Amino acid sequence: MEHFLPPPWLAKSDPFDDEHGATRLSRLSTRGEVIRVRRGFYLPEEVWKSLKPWHRYRTLIQAVNDSSQSAPVFSRESAASILGLPTLQRTHDVHCVLPTACAGGRSENGVRRHNPVPGDPEPWRIDGLLTTSLVETARDLAASGTFAQGLAAMDRLMNPQAYPAVPVEYARCIRNVEVEESLARLISGSQQRKTRRALNFADSRSGSAGESWSRAIMIQHGFHPPVLQKRFSDARGTIGDPDFLWEEFKTMGEFDGHEKYSAQRFLKGRTPAQIVIEEKNRENRLRALGYNVLRWEWADLENPQKLITLLRSAGLPQCLTGAIPGPHP
Repeated sequence: MEHFLPPPWLAKSDPFDDEHGATRLSRLSTRGEVIRVRRGFYLPEEVWKSLKPWHRYRTLIQAVNDSSQSAPVFSRESAASILGLPTLQRTHDVHCVLPTACAGGRSENGVRRHNPVPGDPEPWRIDGLLTTSLVETARDLAASGTFAQGLAAMDRLMNPQAYPAVPVEYARCIRNVEVEESLARLISGSQQRKTRRALNFADSRSGSAGESWSRAIMIQHGFHPPVLQKRFSDARGTIGDPDFLWEEFKTMGEFDGHEKYSAQRFLKGRTPAQIVIEEKNRENRLRALGYNVLRWEWADLENPQKLITLLRSAGLPQCLTGAIPGPHP
């Protein structure tokens, strides 16, 4: 996930009368010329429309921070947005930690406030915002979300790849024991079990949130576990590292998140058409080695039965007695 900073807010036009300036922006918002992100915080319509959905959410977090009398500590999906941890489902709520515990927490105006976990470390400061630390954020995502969400968070947590938004003083490899210590602080036994389940299946080789979600579906439905990111070569040289490999069934799986066809860090000066051709050539070389190559995308994860049917049609066996129960992500 790239490091993103929200665009600057529109300033009130009248430096002597904030109320008049706010009224002017409110009128422009009513006419659709500017977008009201939160009361008193506006962006030009064209700027807002240019933002990707996850960048809009990060901008909303900024608005909540800038409109608060005291600096909130962001948590769960909101902390993940700031830190660069993956989230699978879009949310419109901003999540914060209460300074002290109270019955059930409090939620209002699109902000959900959660009780703190006793013994958690001090919050981090990232880009001027306070947020729960990396380990605690991944733990909370696993404890409160689906198995797929927890696995995506834990996979990324175990991956030593740098987080663009995380300062050097926080950047380090995370050890399993740290996560174990963190989840042990959770009051709920069921949340501890959910988090530990995701941690036990975590694999640092997972290359994206979509690959983690794919693997969660495979685990939940008892499919034979694949090998991740094994490198293949032929007489022409290195072919690449397929996302999933079932060697005994001569089958490979590739999750296609489409980002490789649009994000500049994947294009590297090439056009989307060139990427498509390169992917096709790569797949042909893998097939020439005797492998069946399966491909799926986000829609096949949002409707898991599509991926399940694809895997079954390729002859991959299931052992439902070892599958993890629970709702589909």
